[in-house]
Amino acid sequence: MKKFYAVLMTTILLGLMGFVLVGGFFKYKNSVRAGQEKPVTSKHLQQLTYTRDGIKFVNHEPAEKVDSLPSVEKTAIQKQLDKNKFSGTCLLVKNGKIIYLQAFGNANNTTGKLNQINSVYPINSIQKGLTAYLIMQLIQEHRLNFTDKIGKFYPKIPGGQTVTIRDMLNMCSGYQLPKQMNYLASDEGVLKYNLSHLKYSSQQLGKFNYQEVNYTLLAGVVTKLTGTSYEKLIKQKIIDKLNLTNTGFMCLNNPQQPIGYNFNNNQWQAQKIKQYEISREFGASNIYMSVWDLYQSLAALRNGTLLSSQSKAELYQTTSKDPYVAGMYPLTQFNRIHGIGFGFESSVAMSSSGQDAVVLLTNHWNSKAAIQTTLTSQLYQIINPA
Repeated sequence: MKKFYAVLMTTILLGLMGFVLVGGFFKYKNSVRAGQEKPVTSKHLQQLTYTRDGIKFVNHEPAEKVDSLPSVEKTAIQKQLDKNKFSGTCLLVKNGKIIYLQAFGNANNTTGKLNQINSVYPINSIQKGLTAYLIMQLIQEHRLNFTDKIGKFYPKIPGGQTVTIRDMLNMCSGYQLPKQMNYLASDEGVLKYNLSHLKYSSQQLGKFNYQEVNYTLLAGVVTKLTGTSYEKLIKQKIIDKLNLTNTGFMCLNNPQQPIGYNFNNNQWQAQKIKQYEISREFGASNIYMSVWDLYQSLAALRNGTLLSSQSKAELYQTTSKDPYVAGMYPLTQFNRIHGIGFGFESSVAMSSSGQDAVVLLTNHWNSKAAIQTTLTSQLYQIINPA
């Protein structure tokens, strides 16, 4: 009899364990729901780990697709993506929750490898908004002012006693860099090249002229005042603070990064990125992200996570003569944030609260596709009808 009860109890315990395990499995399988807060990563998580300037970066893949759009909106979204032959990853966010997350096209046209929803892409000039945030942090700490003259940090720079930090944030400093450097250099070397080759026009001071040299010099200001490398500041102040899992600095042969293509002579041509082309983009255009990490970082600048309401108002203060402010273009319906380079294009439409957004990252850049001027706006209007 004792043996019978022992067998019976063992059977019951095994049954309960099986119930818990099966229940957990189905709970996991059903964990991706409409309106989830973030992509749910796979249990079999793969990691890419690398070190840059002594700083460790870890990227993860993959995540689950999301599609909770009503059929009418879904059809309209798909029509616009197909019309523009979009290749990349598309993220739509409504009220702070993902309603659509899908990947399209090839990461590699030769092998047929597909883009994934957690593929990482160079965000290009959208990075300038992150540099602007580092500047704003110093202002919040009373270590810097918008009205400080740039000559305070670069004594020999032309116009140094006139051009302000605000002028540079808004691309109306009068500076330009006629020729980019074509050799590999450290961040300090990039700064030295920019300072020795830039041109200054006092007649252009106060007038918008998009020039990357502004943000390279601003990144230099940040490193001078903090005594910390730009890479480490981005890691500490943004990546770690927001728990970003697919963000880092561009490097050659990143297996998670698709190949970038430009459309020339009626065909797609793979872009061969050189290391010096990456290094010279110091502070301006050498970070990569997934669509979800990009959304989180930009939303955090707008929803109070990284900036207080007062700091946000000060950083993004606009006037009628400023079409560009601290890394973005403020429009009536949304903020437009954009970048192009290396065969990639990044385009974002985001509400001023950061709650609603369209995030498009593509590895097939076509100057005639009008992603930033038309597609992003159309998708935003579909999920946010006037």
